[in-house]
Parts: sequence; C-alpha cells; structure tokens
Amino acid sequence: MSPTSWAANTSHKFLRLPNDIIFRYNAYDSYNTAHLFLALRQELKDSDSQWDYYNEWVQPLQQAVMDMQQRGILLNKNKKHDYHINLRRELNQTDKLIREYATQSGFTDYSDKFPNSTTQTATFLFDYLQLKSHKKTPGGKRSVDQDALTRVLRNFRKKDEPHRQLLYQLFHRARLQTILTRYMNIPTGTDSRCRPTVKITGTKTLRYAYADPALQQFPPEIRYLFQAKPGFVFIASDYSQLEARILAHLSGDQISLTAFANNEDVHAQNARDLFGFSEDYWKRLGPKRKGYRNFAKSFLYRISYGGEGQTDKSKTYCPCDKCQQFQPQSLHLKRNEILNAEARWFATHHWVRSFQLGLCNFVERNHYYDSPFGLRRWISKPWGNDLRREVLNIPMQMNAALLMNQAQVKLHEMGLPITLQFHDAFMLEVPGSTASVVEQYMADVKGVMEEPIEAFGGMSFPVDLELGENWGSYNKDNPQGLSGVEVNGQ
Repeated sequence: MSPTSWAANTSHKFLRLPNDIIFRYNAYDSYNTAHLFLALRQELKDSDSQWDYYNEWVQPLQQAVMDMQQRGILLNKNKKHDYHINLRRELNQTDKLIREYATQSGFTDYSDKFPNSTTQTATFLFDYLQLKSHKKTPGGKRSVDQDALTRVLRNFRKKDEPHRQLLYQLFHRARLQTILTRYMNIPTGTDSRCRPTVKITGTKTLRYAYADPALQQFPPEIRYLFQAKPGFVFIASDYSQLEARILAHLSGDQISLTAFANNEDVHAQNARDLFGFSEDYWKRLGPKRKGYRNFAKSFLYRISYGGEGQTDKSKTYCPCDKCQQFQPQSLHLKRNEILNAEARWFATHHWVRSFQLGLCNFVERNHYYDSPFGLRRWISKPWGNDLRREVLNIPMQMNAALLMNQAQVKLHEMGLPITLQFHDAFMLEVPGSTASVVEQYMADVKGVMEEPIEAFGGMSFPVDLELGENWGSYNKDNPQGLSGVEVNGQ
C-alpha cells in the first residue's frame, strides 16, 4: 500500500513507511506494552512502598486525566485563521524593516534569505555593526537566538545605542517566528476541540506535561483562541502564591507566614525586605512599586528553585514597544546591587537559608527526599551544583504537583468538568445558563481546593477564582482578554 496519508509534516523515515507497516508496528507495540504492564505491576506489588504510591496517587489520577483529555478544549478556527494571517503579515513587515535598516547602514552583503539566515544576521550584527557576541551555538557559530540577543542587550555599550531599535526588531521577529512555528499547528478533532496528550509523569517533579500541542507553553496573547462552547463559560481556579506558601511552611519563615496569615501581599513584603524600604517609603513609591514587586517575585521563585539570587535566567521575551504590554515591569539592576539585596533578604529571612542548607546536607548524606505527603524521592546522582539546584527545587515543585493532583482527583469525583490543569490552576467549562448555576460550580471548586491539608499541619491554600469566555479572558497578562463575563445578563 502506498503512503496515502501522513502522520505528521516531517521527513522522519519512520513516518514515510506505508500505512500497513506502521499499523503492524503499532499493533505489536501495544501487545508488548500490555505484557510489560503485567510484569511491571508484579514488580510494584513486590515493593510495598511503590505499590502503595501507585494505588494512592497514580491509579486514582488516571481516570481524571483521561476524562480531562477526552473532554478537550474548543479552538475558534476563525479567530486562529485571522490571527495566523496577521502574524505572517507582521513578520513580513518586520523582515522588510530589518533589511531596510541593513541597506541604510551600508550593509548589502546579504541574500533574500536575510534576516532568516542566522549566519548573515550574525555577520551583520557582530562583524559589520561590531556588537559584542556572547553566545555560541552547539556547532561553535555565533548565536542570534533570543537568549543571545538578550545577552547583547544587557551588555550594550554607549556606542551601540544607535542600533537599539534594530535589536528590538530582531527580538520582535524571533517572537513572531516562535509563535508561528511552535504554536500555530494546533490539531483538533471533527468537533474543533483540541485534545493534547497529557503526560502524568512527564517531568521529574510530577508536574503535568502536554504534547501535541504543548498547551502549558502557549504565550498569553494567543490563548484567547481557545473558547468555551456556546452557552458555557470557563472558571479559572488558581492557587494563590502556592509555591511561596509551601516554601514558607517548610522553612518556617515567620515573616512570610505572618504575611500570609494577615492576607498581605508576600511579594510586596519581600520587596521591602530586599531593598530595606520602610512601609511609609514603600507607599510613597507609587506606580514604581510594581517593578520592585515583580523583581521580588522573580527573586523568590529563583532562589526557591535552586537558582542564585543574582542570576536572572534569560527568558525568550521581546522588549520592543509592541510587546512591552506582555512583559512584566521589573528592575534593571547591576550585579552588586542584586547581591546586596539578596544578602539583606537572607539576613531577614534566615529561616529559608537554614532550611536550604539542612535539605542539601540531608540529601547529600541519605540520597532521598521525603515529602510531607509521605512520598520518598530517591536521588542517586553525584553531588554538585546542578544536583544542588535540583534538590532545592524538589520540595516546592513536587509538593505543589501532589497538591494539584490530589485536588484534581477530588474535583473529578464530584463530576466537575476540568478541561485543563496548568501551573497552579484548573480550568473548568461549565454551563453558563444562570448566575446561580455558575456560582455553585465556583463554590464547589473553591471548597475542594481550599480544604485543609493534613500533610501541611492543616494548612489551607487559598484560591483565586475568575470567569471568562475564552482561555485568555481571565489571564491578567493578556490585555486582549476579557475581565469577566456576564451570566444571563446578571
């Protein structure tokens, strides 16, 4: 049989085989997997702890995840089509501006592949304009990806300033290209619903991973393409500062625990502690507070995930005027300023440093981490900086994932229609016929997610709830989304 259909738009040799051969391969693969399952199940039974983990955590989650995956999420194909056209138009316009800038600068040694050709772009930036190159590709060439451009921008010299807008255009082009190539190929069923593969064990920390497509990676500005079906609305139920609360509880950080107990903004508290601001001075900062707060939020998660306070991980972002609305306002500090702020914060929040040191010493000696939920994570790698970062990350990510998975099982048992679990949030698609119906769903979700957690000493983790007609509607980082919806005119 000739290959009349294709599994994907790819040149991979396996996918160029005739359909009957692929069918036989998949049949044998399924048959052998079934036999391996029986052997694996017996092996789990022989290990009491592993069998208990499977029965208590994995098995109950399977049906909840399968139902979520089968339910899927509706894609508005008309909006996607319009967005796709506008995206290509804007990409072509950006390429035109970059080529015009090169020509006006006297650089004409480029082909029609420029600026899509990374080699020609690198020649223009680093040889002709004499910008400093800070990153190499695995093959040893000068990189011009977003991380490389970020490093160039952070080390801009006074003589480089005339080329800032060019760099912004290259950032913008990289962002558009990423969205176009990674996020515009969205497979759907005949009902226009997208059903990504959910990988329960897709990460070391037990967080979910989505594939075909990787929905958890979708940038905020395109999430509005997914919408609730007619007559329904989305409920977003998001744990408030979940991992920061877990860190405060595990470390016994009295300052953060007090802030949480008093329903205060812990990131604002951390900003004051980082920079030594009094409450009166903090109030006088006015709109500038947002930048300090975002810096403090990024700092807290960076150090709780095992990073260094002064090492701000380069993100694939675009600083141009068009994209600034999608970037959180923050600070641009020198390394010594960040180091001083970090030292000030750890001196005030000394419980966190003691917790981290104790955790690393324990894992280095015993090669495992015990979660408050009673699960043990074995760690057998040689000790070093990379493993240290991984170990510091485990308590926050692993316990947050266990908390989310536990909540999903309970929500599923109540028949609540989950369409997505992402980060620290669930999204449910519920009938929007009347306000009372929606309010009952919201009360049920909040009741389950805010149940006291015995493993954390009866601590309750608060939840923020919002409504929307599309996935982007309740995302505060998306200015194109709705702030909420009216239910039956109420």
